[in-house]
Amino acid sequence: MSFLGEIVIRKFLTSVVLLCLVANGVQAGEVLRAEPGGAEYNLGPWVDVLEDPEGQFSISEVTGSLSDRFRASESDNPSFGFTSAVYWLRFTVQTPASGADKWYLVQRHPIIDHLTLFVPTGGGFRQVDMGDALPFDQRQLDHREFIYPVPASDGQPRTYYLRVSGKGALSLELKLSSAEGLIERTYVEQLVFGLFFGALVIMLVYNLLLYFSVRDRAYLYYIVFLSGFLLSFVNINGFGLQYLWPGVPKINEYYPVFATVALWGLVQYSRVFLDLARQRPGFERFLKRYGQLLLAMFVALLFLPAPWSYHLSTLLVLVEVVVLVYVGASVWRQGYSAARLFVLAWSLFLFGCVLFAADNMKLIEHTMLTNYAPHIGGAWAVILLSLALGDRIKLLEAQRDAMAREARETLQRHFSEVQRLDRDKMVFLDYLSHELNTPLNWLSGARMLEAGDLPDELREAVSMVHKGQDRLQQLVETSLRYFDLAGRKDVPAQSHCAPMWLFDQLMKERKMDIEVRDLDVRNRIPADEQVLANEAELRSVLAVLLDNAIQFSPDGARIEAVVDDASAPGSMTIRVCDEGKGILAEDMEGIFEPFFMVGSGHRADGFGLSLPIARVMVEQMGGQLWAESEGRGQGACLCLRLPRAAAA
Repeated sequence: MSFLGEIVIRKFLTSVVLLCLVANGVQAGEVLRAEPGGAEYNLGPWVDVLEDPEGQFSISEVTGSLSDRFRASESDNPSFGFTSAVYWLRFTVQTPASGADKWYLVQRHPIIDHLTLFVPTGGGFRQVDMGDALPFDQRQLDHREFIYPVPASDGQPRTYYLRVSGKGALSLELKLSSAEGLIERTYVEQLVFGLFFGALVIMLVYNLLLYFSVRDRAYLYYIVFLSGFLLSFVNINGFGLQYLWPGVPKINEYYPVFATVALWGLVQYSRVFLDLARQRPGFERFLKRYGQLLLAMFVALLFLPAPWSYHLSTLLVLVEVVVLVYVGASVWRQGYSAARLFVLAWSLFLFGCVLFAADNMKLIEHTMLTNYAPHIGGAWAVILLSLALGDRIKLLEAQRDAMAREARETLQRHFSEVQRLDRDKMVFLDYLSHELNTPLNWLSGARMLEAGDLPDELREAVSMVHKGQDRLQQLVETSLRYFDLAGRKDVPAQSHCAPMWLFDQLMKERKMDIEVRDLDVRNRIPADEQVLANEAELRSVLAVLLDNAIQFSPDGARIEAVVDDASAPGSMTIRVCDEGKGILAEDMEGIFEPFFMVGSGHRADGFGLSLPIARVMVEQMGGQLWAESEGRGQGACLCLRLPRAAAA
C-alpha cells in the first residue's frame, strides 16, 4: 500500500470514530477512562448539567433537541441545594474491555428522593429507578448508597444520563468504582460509622443506667437528646431505610421530627445541667418557653410538607445551638465551672451545623467535610457533654459533701441538745415520782386511821378519793420502775430459758379472765426451744404481750403464740397475735413510747408504760420488740426476738 493510501485510510478511520462519539453525544476530552486495577474515580469533573425547571423533559428530548443545552459542571461534586427543579446529568465513561474488573456507578449521598439512571442499550436506553423515596428492596445492591453495576464493556465509551429530583437538598457525589475500590471504601466507612453509632448507643445505655442509679433528671433529658440525635443521623446516612424501616420510605421525610425530639431533650437537659433556675432565672424562663415552642413544632412538623419542614428544622437547630452557646457562656462567666465543656461542645457542633446548612443552601461547595461536619461536631459534642456530666457530678458531690458536713454538725448539735433535754426530763420525772410518793404514803396512813363508819353522803366521795389515790400510787410505782430500768447500767444475769413453759404458766394464772371472755388462747411455742435471757424479765415481757392481747381481743376471739420459722440465724422470734382492733401504721412505733395512748389518749386501766418497759428489758437482753398489723380491725402481732440458746 502506498504512503498516500495509508493516510487516506487513517483519516477515514478517524472520521468514523468521531462520528460514533458524536452519535453518543460525547465530545473529545469528555470521557472518563478507567484504567485496569484502578480503585475509584470522581465523576464530577466529567459531568454535564441541564436544568429542567418544570420537570417536563424526556430522555428523547435531552438526548436530541436539548443536548446542546448541557453545560459542564462547575464543581467536582455538583450540588443544587433545595430546589423544585429537576436536573439532568450526562457523563461518559469507558471501562476496560478485559472484563477482569467489575465497575459500579455510585451516588454516595444517600438521601436523594429520586434518581433515574438511563443506561445505553445500543439503540436506546434502559431506565433504572433509584432513590430513598422507594422501598429498599428495589435497589440493585443491598447498600445504603445508590449503586448500579456497570455492564461488561467492549472497551468503547458509553454515555449515561441521570435524572435527579427531590424535596431535600440535591447534593451529589458521583463515583465510578471498581469492585475492589468499592469494597475497600465501604469497609472503612462501615468501620467509621460503626464507631460513631456504637459510641452513641454506648452513651445512651450508659446514661440510662446512670439515670436509674442516681435518678438525676439531667440524665433522662440527655437520653432523650441522644435518642433523637441517633435517629436523625441514622436517617440522613441511609441506615434507617436499610435496617429499620426498609419497606416504609415515607419515614425518611420525618427527619425533622427526630431532630425536634433531640432539640427538646437538649433544651431540658441544658436547663437542669446549667442549674438555670438558680444561676440565671431569666434564661430558665426563656428556655422553658422555647421547650414549649418545640413541642408545638413537633406536632406541626408531622403535617408540614417537605421541604418546608426541612427548612424549619434547620432554622430551629441553628437558633437553639446559638442560644445554648450564649447561655452556657453567660453561666460560665458567672462562675459555674461545669459550663465550660458545655460551651465548647456546642460551639464545635454549631460550626458543623453551619457548614452543613451552608452546603444544603448551596452557599459553599459540597465536599466530604461539609457533608460530615455535623457528624464530627455531633460526636465531639456527645463526648464533651458526657465529660461535662462527669464534671457536674464532681461539682454536685462537692456541694453535697459540704451540705453533708454542715448537716452532720447541725444534727450533732441538735442530738446533743435532745440528749440534754431527755436527761433533764428523766431527772424531772424521777424527782416528781419520788416527790409524789411521799404525800401518797401520808394518804395511805391517814386511810388506815379512819375510824367508824362514814356518813352515807361522804362514803361515795371518799371511795372516789381512794380510787384516785390507788391509781396515782400505781402510776408512781410504774414510772419509777420504768426510770429505774431505763437508767440502769448493769444488765441482769442471763441463762437458758424455755419460753413455752413461761407462757404456759401465764396462761394458767389468767385462766379465769380467759374463760370469762371465752377466749381461745393457744401456746404453739415448741417445748424444746430455748433462748438466752433473764428468766424473770422474760416472764414479765411475755406477761405484757399476753395481757395486751387479752385486753384488746373481742370476746370469743383467738390468741396464738407461735415461733416464726423465718427467724434470723442465731435468734428466735416469738409472735403473740390477736384478732383485736389492730394498730394504725403511724402508731406502730408510738405504742412503745412512754405514756403513749392509742385512741383518746386516756384509759382508766393503763398508763402507756407496759410496752415501753417491755422494750427496755428486751433490748437490754440483746433482743428486739416490735409490732405488726395490717390496720384497723385486722388484729395485731407483738413480736419478740431474742438470741437462741446454744445447744448443750
